[in-house]
Amino acid sequence: MRRNFLHMMRDVRLLSRLRRRHFLWPAAIGVGLAAGYNAVLPLLISTTDVRPTVEHMLDAWSGGKSRIASNPEISFWPEPTLTLRSATIETADGSSRKLAHIGSITATFSLLSAIDGTPALRDVRLVEPVVTLERRTDGTLNWRRPHWLATPDVRAADRDTPFGDVTVENGRLQIIDLVTNQTREFSGISGTIAWPSYSKELSARLSGSLGGQMVAWTLECNEPLSLLTGRDTALKTSLTSAALNLSFEGHGNLSSAPAATGRLQVSTASLQALSAWYQGKGARALPDSGFSLSANVTSGKASLKLDDLHVTLGGANATGILDVSTPLDNTHRLEGTLAFDRIDLNGLQPFIDPLEPDELTQQLSDAFARGWRADVRLSAQEALVGPLRLEDLAAGIIIDHGRASIDVADSTYANGRLSGRLEASEKGLAGGGKLELVLKNADLSAALAGLGFTGPVPTGRGNVNFDLTTEHPFWAAQAAEASGRIRLSLANGNLSGFDASAFANLVRAGEFFSLAQASDGNFAFQTADIEASFGEGSARLNRAIFAGETGNLSVNGVVPYRSGSLALAGTYIDTLNAGQRLRFFVGGSWPNAVISPLSVLGEPN
Repeated sequence: MRRNFLHMMRDVRLLSRLRRRHFLWPAAIGVGLAAGYNAVLPLLISTTDVRPTVEHMLDAWSGGKSRIASNPEISFWPEPTLTLRSATIETADGSSRKLAHIGSITATFSLLSAIDGTPALRDVRLVEPVVTLERRTDGTLNWRRPHWLATPDVRAADRDTPFGDVTVENGRLQIIDLVTNQTREFSGISGTIAWPSYSKELSARLSGSLGGQMVAWTLECNEPLSLLTGRDTALKTSLTSAALNLSFEGHGNLSSAPAATGRLQVSTASLQALSAWYQGKGARALPDSGFSLSANVTSGKASLKLDDLHVTLGGANATGILDVSTPLDNTHRLEGTLAFDRIDLNGLQPFIDPLEPDELTQQLSDAFARGWRADVRLSAQEALVGPLRLEDLAAGIIIDHGRASIDVADSTYANGRLSGRLEASEKGLAGGGKLELVLKNADLSAALAGLGFTGPVPTGRGNVNFDLTTEHPFWAAQAAEASGRIRLSLANGNLSGFDASAFANLVRAGEFFSLAQASDGNFAFQTADIEASFGEGSARLNRAIFAGETGNLSVNGVVPYRSGSLALAGTYIDTLNAGQRLRFFVGGSWPNAVISPLSVLGEPN
């Protein structure tokens, strides 16, 4: 038994030695191969031609002239990687102006392609690239169009240096516009551009800081070379930031006259915030409200059509269609129709034309008024304009050679039909203009109450014609300096707050009295005709005639509305008392008028 046990232990020791030998040999061989791999490969791969190869690749990409300052650095673990530092791309026209500078370029490559000095690079990484895009005063760009963009044959271009996958780390884009003397910078750019070859799909995902806000941009294109060489192709792009969201999906090209067809969506939570992001400061003229637009877009050489349009602004929603044409040799035109559910112009008055416009708003307003012609038809279920609440509005906006007008073809107000025209001055609505309104078969009590009238006012159904001219904004206090005319005609109504019998008795009494003493009642009339003109701070009541079964009332005179005082002369014919003619004078202020019987004024002291 002891002998068997000793034999067994010897066999175990022998087996263990054999296993250690089998393990050590492969390990030793692996270490030797790794050492040989790192020792021999640098000898087989020529680094002399690597830098010119990468410079040629950059030249082909950019259309410029490239220089790499440092010698290539090559590592082979865990995979073959090439690193070049301090690359500069300059113009190729001999001026040697810098187009871009790249802190370092790293890329993986194939060993077989690198042995002959022409490594096929993959997974290119650009670290801290700084790109300068400049528009010169003649409209040209500092970047020359690379040859592969001018190649109409995609298959031929595909034989050139492919892009592969490019990763950008901490990049910066400087945009210099010498025409407007403006410079913008897009910094902290990071992301990837996947483009295996010129004929393959391109996918870009980039983000960075623009104007102090993070912006993310994406692009997916099935045939990017077709897009860049001016041919239509399918694409999808989006821009996302705190101030603006924009997306487009459809077909387009980037020819000398770019065109696109597809669905466009634009939205912002605040127009003021968007303005502040765009120009570095908020525009007081813009409302602090959201805006969104979505439409099927079709653009041509000098035209843009927005179909199936949905717009939201300041709580107002609209659908419709707009056509924009921008011919180079003619005035730009905007035409179309918009149907709103509700329009609140009171919240958009500063936006329409601010009292103190900032520079941007003034430039946009001047450019649009002088350089555009517009004919846009509007409809709304409800529209709020100052104290007026209009229903079933049908209107049009016309702009022609600096003249702008809003024509109300039809609407419902005070249970009547309202039409009119607002014509802005050549200075815009901030410079006033002309307002004409015609109200037919309306409830005058509701209309006058809506305008804020108090005291004895005529009730009943009738017509109103109103004309006004002012050099101040219609919504400003200075609009009281306006001039114009108003005429009212009514039938079968009442002069509310006016007791004709009590009034006649007080006049006959021959004492001064307040109109409030004759306010407990209504004066029924069969017809009423009122006409007044106003200007220079006062209104002249040319006539106000009320004809009823119990008497006839007529008033005329002047109302200086700057002071709110009254200076009117009147006559009341009391048909219930043998047609007695009672004459009186109205002073004081509205609605607290003071009546002076003419008999009192005519008596000596």
